Amino acid sequence: MNPDYVIACGLVWRKMGDPEAGCELIEALESADPSVRAIARIMLVDKGEDSLLLLEDALVTGAINPATASECMAEIMRNRQMPKPAREITSRHLFDVLLC
Repeated sequence: MNPDYVIACGLVWRKMGDPEAGCELIEALESADPSVRAIARIMLVDKGEDSLLLLEDALVTGAINPATASECMAEIMRNRQMPKPAREITSRHLFDVLLC
């Protein structure tokens, strides 16, 4: 999967909550490319609760490996407890690192 495509899907998921874009991100979590996995994770974590529900559905249907889903779900849960400005800085920093 192309990193540019994953970024595009992530933007659509974050801004519009399009389930197809979200499903593409879920699929990207199991990519062989570590950059693609990281981008997908960042985009899913950034959307928070909506992504948590999407990941739960993917687990139920068997669309994602439980180990992969649990890592992303745990990060979403940790972000619930983190103040919003800290979450934004962390997401931006991780995304900037990936683009380098």
